[in-house]
Amino acid sequence: MNTCLFRSALLAVLIVLPPALRAATITVSPDQAGPAVPRAVLGGFNYGNWMPVAEQREALAAVPAGALRFPAGNAGDDADLDAASLGAFAAVLPLVPGRPGLMVQTRVYQGRDGRPAANGPEDAASAVRLARERGIDVTYWEIGNEPDLYGPVRGDASWTAERYCAVARAQAAAVRREQPSALIAGPAVSGAVPSAQHFLEAFVERCGDVIDVLTWHLYPTEGNGTDEAALATVADVDASVARYRALWTDPKRNPLGHTRPVRLGVTEYGLSWRTDRPRFLSDQVGAMWAMESALRLARGGVEVAHYFAYTTTGFHGLLDVGGTPRPTYYAFRLLGGLSGRFVGAASDDPSLWAHAVRDGDDVSVVLLNTRTRAAAVKLDAGALKVRDARWFDARIADAEEPLGTLPARRQLTLPPRSVTLVRLRR
Repeated sequence: MNTCLFRSALLAVLIVLPPALRAATITVSPDQAGPAVPRAVLGGFNYGNWMPVAEQREALAAVPAGALRFPAGNAGDDADLDAASLGAFAAVLPLVPGRPGLMVQTRVYQGRDGRPAANGPEDAASAVRLARERGIDVTYWEIGNEPDLYGPVRGDASWTAERYCAVARAQAAAVRREQPSALIAGPAVSGAVPSAQHFLEAFVERCGDVIDVLTWHLYPTEGNGTDEAALATVADVDASVARYRALWTDPKRNPLGHTRPVRLGVTEYGLSWRTDRPRFLSDQVGAMWAMESALRLARGGVEVAHYFAYTTTGFHGLLDVGGTPRPTYYAFRLLGGLSGRFVGAASDDPSLWAHAVRDGDDVSVVLLNTRTRAAAVKLDAGALKVRDARWFDARIADAEEPLGTLPARRQLTLPPRSVTLVRLRR
């Protein structure tokens, strides 16, 4: 055989094969302490009175809620916070596992049915009194829901950021008179790009002195596009946190509030906003995106985050209407077991996402393989010893099977498009 041709063929093999054979390295630094694991982020959900918690209580017991936002999304735009709705919420709270912290949305939008809406400052104050009388311990009162959509989607162009700011200012004052300890959240803008960002910026310019928690929503797709492009939008999570943190401290863009401390909150998130489409909501891609988003928000210092939705809301929710678990159920069940503090975790392969949490001598490493093929990894974790490794993928979730197991060793082969939890101990 011609020597030059042989060398060319060998070089081609060497170029093609190594990416498939090389094991990615996951470096765990257990003494590199980060923020505490926030249950209000890793276990935060939107809850509405239509969700059958009592009927699904046994399944939901494995996914204790760290935080709930009520009445959840557009339900708060079209219904009053009256005695009936708050009474129903109070009745279900003892059935929700996890003793969640609570956020309640006041009503701002006037609805479309022509009936007068209880959306004035006196109505916000009344909601606070009704909640207190029913034993609902509300930490955060969020002023309305997605006001940036009242004009372009709901058809009332009078709803500018300036008008919303005036309403938020009046409602916030009314809430604080009734509950001085209340934390006021807003503006809860939608995931629309870039119009929601512009609305939020205009609101902060006028109302930076009003709120305690700056909130927004993340919905990067409409349930379409490629899986790879959808997963890549997880970068929007980090970008939004950095963007709005910088906005808040800018004296030119936040003249009234830049010296005030602010908390950040993502009060709705999901890979798609299309409740009527299963793609990216009730599938493995949607579950992996949601899990990675929750972990990034937690590490990024966000105080509250609420996945949409807790259960049984079209194709949103951890369980379907029949109580069948979706991949997101498996994802948040794993997140619910994490406690302690984040520690250093780094992957040298961008398609393998890694996070680590330490609780005493125990370290949990979460590995998400976004590839459609198996991935070899090796754990560089110093003196830590692998106790066990459990995983799930779409097949396990669809079959409602227990978590799979991998050999308890430092070199692992992660199944295609899967989530693996590796537990280590000193």
